[in-house]
Amino acid sequence: MDKFNKIVVVSLCDTYTKNLGTLLSQNLDMLFCDTKDLIEYELIDKKALEENCSKEYLKASEKKVLMHLASFVNVVVAINFDYLWHNIKLLKKGSLIVFLNLPKNYIKENGNVVDVIGYEERSKTLEKIATATVKIKKTDINFVCEKVLNTLGGIL
Repeated sequence: MDKFNKIVVVSLCDTYTKNLGTLLSQNLDMLFCDTKDLIEYELIDKKALEENCSKEYLKASEKKVLMHLASFVNVVVAINFDYLWHNIKLLKKGSLIVFLNLPKNYIKENGNVVDVIGYEERSKTLEKIATATVKIKKTDINFVCEKVLNTLGGIL
């Protein structure tokens, strides 16, 4: 990977993104990192931090973790919409961003309410900032992994 030093995978369903990111990293012989897990690990107890400190302090702490993440190389990163959107300048450089465009009914059954309500708007936003969008109809994780690998083959 000359142009890209990491692959950032995003969808409107965090669990799906994490599972596919893990599988992609195994297939590409890369490390895997889940942004949410990394932030929770680094900040230990986000809820307690938010209760005892200001929201500004929490956001600044999250940004430090994401700045560190931006320096990673040879890694597949699973990230949710909000973390990507608020930190796109940090993560876009050197990253191949793959948007997994899952069906709305899948998001409704497996995602969160905010992503269902904002499905169209968030999907359009992700299509604009992604290097590649993979439209998913069949959600079998192995099938989708192959589809993403084929898409990446034309980019890498």
